[in-house]
Amino acid sequence: MAQEVLLPKLGLTMTEGTIDEWKFKEGEFVKKGDILYSVSTDKLTNDVEADAEGVLLKILVPAGETTACKAVVAYLGEAGETIAETSAQTEKTEEKPQEQTGKGTTQSSAAPIREGVLASPAAKKLAKEKNIEIGLIVGTGPNGRITLQDVEAYLANPQPENTAEKTKTSPMAAKLAEELGVNIQSISADGRVMKKDVLAAANVEAAVAPVSNNDQQPVKVNALRRSIAANMTLSWQTSPRVTYTHPVDTTAMKEMRDKLKVACKDDNVKLTFNHIIIKMTAKVLMEFPDVNASFADNMLTRHTHANVGLAVAKGDGLIVPNVKGVDTKSLIEVAKETEALIEAARSGKIAMEDMTGGTFTISNLGPYGITNFSPIINQPELAILGVCDMVETPVVRNGQIEIRPMMNLCLTADHRVVDGVMAAKFLKRLCDLLENPYLLFT
Repeated sequence: MAQEVLLPKLGLTMTEGTIDEWKFKEGEFVKKGDILYSVSTDKLTNDVEADAEGVLLKILVPAGETTACKAVVAYLGEAGETIAETSAQTEKTEEKPQEQTGKGTTQSSAAPIREGVLASPAAKKLAKEKNIEIGLIVGTGPNGRITLQDVEAYLANPQPENTAEKTKTSPMAAKLAEELGVNIQSISADGRVMKKDVLAAANVEAAVAPVSNNDQQPVKVNALRRSIAANMTLSWQTSPRVTYTHPVDTTAMKEMRDKLKVACKDDNVKLTFNHIIIKMTAKVLMEFPDVNASFADNMLTRHTHANVGLAVAKGDGLIVPNVKGVDTKSLIEVAKETEALIEAARSGKIAMEDMTGGTFTISNLGPYGITNFSPIINQPELAILGVCDMVETPVVRNGQIEIRPMMNLCLTADHRVVDGVMAAKFLKRLCDLLENPYLLFT
């Protein structure tokens, strides 16, 4: 009997993947453990091994196409075996919506937690107690995570009888129908009522940018760009943020780096300002535990160590690998690990564990001549540091005008936890250390 080949879920936040290349052609024999195909997610490219042997009977998702996790992408079986034409792939990836009642609960006697829904334990527990299909709730937490407050809000504001009763409706469609005054019951849809059905019923056309003769046709962006778009939108909607800017005289830091570069030759390490800033930041994070923390479901988690991420350009996007436990490592160790992560990130060989667990992020736009910017927080972290260009600037020292290499540091902080005074103290402490870098070794 033919065996299904499924697209694996390679991380907690992975929802889809793009088939990069099939290593075998239809009709070829595949051994268990052979690399069957490669798949790209929003962050990584992975080789997927065959977990069974047999002839590659049929490829359902050709190279270059994107599909959901756990979807059937191919079939393995015996030579000459036929595969029934079914909608197995659709059945595995598409959830069947349940009918809602006017009280915001489903008609089923139990409310199972749908596989693949990202929700906090408290949210899942309350949804189960109230017989709510948790997949119907729009999450406002990091990466679309459904929080306890989302479930409570859903219970406190159930859909009206005339828009929800006995009508299969997506949450977005129900919300839009209420805003536009559209009666869901009057909509005739093929299956579940979706956003487009409500817009059509309200005679509202989606805004589409006109394409001139000189414009290229719109194309779907890659998985990395879609992930960046989703994460940045989530962060913008989640965090009440404020950006604080503080100038730093980098004279002493440059002198220290020049001397340490000579001392590090035997370690085969090219010391950079990024390495020093990462190490300095970790030291300050240990002094400000509320900055080295994450916030979700009204719970503050202070992290034991500083796992500092560095935004790395990859193609037309950014990914953020992080060095674990920077506060416990020497400057040389930090430098080696940072450069190894940058190389792995740009070559597409970065491991998932290197992309998760970060507690703070640094984004350096100095090499591009940027002197001030407001970086966006990498959820669920509470702050991010923007590093700017070093510019020869006239400053007053001891009553005399001198030319010094000045650099702005821009700290964006989540005001839900990190208020102005704390952010200012954190940034001042970091600037003091960078202007007196030998304090790093105290």
